Amino acid sequence: MAEPNTLDPSWLERAALLMVDMNRSHLDHSIGHMLVEEGAARRIIETGVRLRGHCSDAGLPVIFIRTHHRHDPRTDTVVDNRNPFWMAQHNAVVPGLNKPRKSLAIENAPVTEIVPELAPKPGEFTVFKHRYSPFENTDLEHLLRNLDVDTLIICGVNTNNCVLCSCFEAFNRDYRVLLVEDVCASMNGPDYHDAAIKLIKSSLGWVMNTDDIAQALASRKAA
Repeated sequence: MAEPNTLDPSWLERAALLMVDMNRSHLDHSIGHMLVEEGAARRIIETGVRLRGHCSDAGLPVIFIRTHHRHDPRTDTVVDNRNPFWMAQHNAVVPGLNKPRKSLAIENAPVTEIVPELAPKPGEFTVFKHRYSPFENTDLEHLLRNLDVDTLIICGVNTNNCVLCSCFEAFNRDYRVLLVEDVCASMNGPDYHDAAIKLIKSSLGWVMNTDDIAQALASRKAA
């Protein structure tokens, strides 16, 4: 049996890659608003390309989780973002971001798109969500069941909300959680990222980096 935070290559037999909110709102400094720091954005895009390549080449399903909200033209309001805390953040500075939240992630808006470097390829999957959880009111669990997945390789933005919630929700459904730290970042800053990593490592799953996944996939192929 593998020790805590040691990756057993056999776990990847029924794994899928879950890329959470790798969208332009968080990663594209030309149009984004809820942005991670520019250096971190470049890092997770470049490393995310590598991670996706390793998983895809090994035949693992690749699933993109995207957030968007619907707009009601009758009232010119955003329908899906009416969480009380989010609404309060429209009038307050978001920690680390140093500006108020804006509801720019409207259905079909450019900021909701996956960054071009990671644009989904034919055969890859996309699930749309309206809250932090990729499971809440989505068909993700149905998709994972039909793909016979029992292990989730999770990465993305923001480490301390959507990624952390993805890990909690996967854990609660008895999926094995493998968090890829070097393809994660937070718009709230490195302290929030680090706090989420500590929580995941202590309570929810295995924390590793892209090279760990690549080596495990290679050893699985050679076995």
